Amino acid sequence: MNTALDHHLREFFQTYLRQHRNLSPNTIKSYRDTFKLLVAYLRLRHPGRRSWAVRDLDAMTLLKFLEHLEDPGQGRGNSAQTRNQRLAAVQSFFRYVALFQPSLQAHAKRVLAVPTKRTPKKAVESLNRQELEAVLAQPDPTTSDGTRDLAVLTFLYNTGARAQEVADARISWFDFQNLSVTITGKGRKQRLTPLWPATARLLRLYKDHHRRKPQAIASDRFFVNQRGGPFTRFGIRTIVKRYLRRAAGRCPSLATKRLSTHSLRHTTAVHLLEAGVDPNVIKAWLGHASLNTTSRYLDTDLNHKRRILERFGPPHYVASASEPKSGGSADQILDWLNEL
Repeated sequence: MNTALDHHLREFFQTYLRQHRNLSPNTIKSYRDTFKLLVAYLRLRHPGRRSWAVRDLDAMTLLKFLEHLEDPGQGRGNSAQTRNQRLAAVQSFFRYVALFQPSLQAHAKRVLAVPTKRTPKKAVESLNRQELEAVLAQPDPTTSDGTRDLAVLTFLYNTGARAQEVADARISWFDFQNLSVTITGKGRKQRLTPLWPATARLLRLYKDHHRRKPQAIASDRFFVNQRGGPFTRFGIRTIVKRYLRRAAGRCPSLATKRLSTHSLRHTTAVHLLEAGVDPNVIKAWLGHASLNTTSRYLDTDLNHKRRILERFGPPHYVASASEPKSGGSADQILDWLNEL
């Protein structure tokens, strides 16, 4: 029985993740990065050692590795959320181990019992209408790159797409005649999203007149960079951050928010909610796997909560009890006013 760690990692990445789970290349890369950090940590702890067995990765070693990731001095200073993502990758490997190596099931079970760390819910930052207009006003539409950047920003807002989905966008996704785009997102799941006529016109203008001649590797990509190559999600983020920074100079409220590319996705969700769109429709629009994810926007939209509150209250007896009684003395009226 082969219990060498390197043997099982090869099977895990080359067969299990690709063939049995059909994970996306980006998810596989994320898992790979986790194990690069883990192997580097093992080498740090055992500098003279050259090989490891699966059993060397026990629950205690994994916990110490996770602590190392969060350590801002000796480690990487990762957040608890990132720590949990790394843990999920390692535990995915041990689910594979438990499935294919029965003799290691007890060992895998102990590793799978390592808990995720509770993380505080972050407030969802989004842009109001004025802030959004300020951002969209920044690209220069008289230049090819400016037209492309405006198309990227508009596409992000119209569709609620993720940065990776924009980078991956193919020409074949777009149906300009029917004003729609079929986005392939996480887990290779597809969703059909409508386009405003103005968005479709801008995207066609970019494609027909301003899209740089693509390299062979990017021939089917809708958005291409200055070198004619494919965008990465980091390239899309760079574009968004550039215009958020510029817009903050003209719209000071932007400078008070922690904004990112994902903020445009949040903005789409909040604006759909404000327009009275059912959360289940927003879930499908954004490609959320669970309605729990969509509910974050319900939690943060105070105006939406106020509208709901106005529909069912307050009860008449609550309102009447708080009103000053007719014929009351001056002292009673003052007492009531003080309680307001």
